[in-house]
Amino acid sequence: MRRLGIFLALVLALAAAACGGGSEPAAEQAPQEAVVLAAAKTNDAGSYKVDMTSSSEIAGQAVELSGTGEFDGEGKRGQMSMTTSVAGQELDMEMVFAFPIVYVHLPPELGLLSAGKTWAKMDIEKLGQQEGFNVGQLMQAGASDPSQGLDFLRGVSDVEEVGDEDVRAVATTHYTGVVDLHDLAAEDPDLKTELDKFLDQSGTSRIPVEIWIDDDGFVRRMQQTLESNGSGFQVSSTMTTEFYDFGTDVTVEEPPADEVADFSELMGQS
Repeated sequence: MRRLGIFLALVLALAAAACGGGSEPAAEQAPQEAVVLAAAKTNDAGSYKVDMTSSSEIAGQAVELSGTGEFDGEGKRGQMSMTTSVAGQELDMEMVFAFPIVYVHLPPELGLLSAGKTWAKMDIEKLGQQEGFNVGQLMQAGASDPSQGLDFLRGVSDVEEVGDEDVRAVATTHYTGVVDLHDLAAEDPDLKTELDKFLDQSGTSRIPVEIWIDDDGFVRRMQQTLESNGSGFQVSSTMTTEFYDFGTDVTVEEPPADEVADFSELMGQS
């Protein structure tokens, strides 16, 4: 049960994490404005590819992760191929995101799936309701805002420019800041109730962030440091995501129904 719970915490962190027109160059904007506008413009691109790395400690277990994928931010769909190392054991996984459903292709060596099943299906809205908050409300309350995919960067403060760096051979400006989720809830009445519940459940309120923005105003890299007591586990995680190939076509295929097991059934079996 402990290993399955750690796995759930990792997947929920990723799912919560996976989620334009021209403007003046980032270097000519105030740092906070540059970050907010870049978040909006990156989402306006509609789709993008990502490379992700994460180093976490979940319930005392070290978890290393790397992966690559593609996402349609507007359709809230995407897919990722990942390799993760948990307690020294390396596992390869596939994930398909079709909000609010997340499918995970579980390695057979975990021994969690019955014969003929190769995928686990998670309804993150239902899982959120079990924890007392509405994931759909959290993810969709800002639907009229062009920065919805990187929506939480609207609450960024204490932004400072660090300097110039290359990301994937692209020139960028590097910024640091902090997202205070209490401030974000205060400025968005539609979001406040559910975000307040989430804050109570997760124990997370301030998220240090680093953002790298290119000369065209796109976010090229984002790093988040999370400390949380959500899902009954102490979680400490640093996740870095690189964005590229903006506006490309994204095709997402959900796995065949007869190969899918419901994650809640796995929890019950455990």
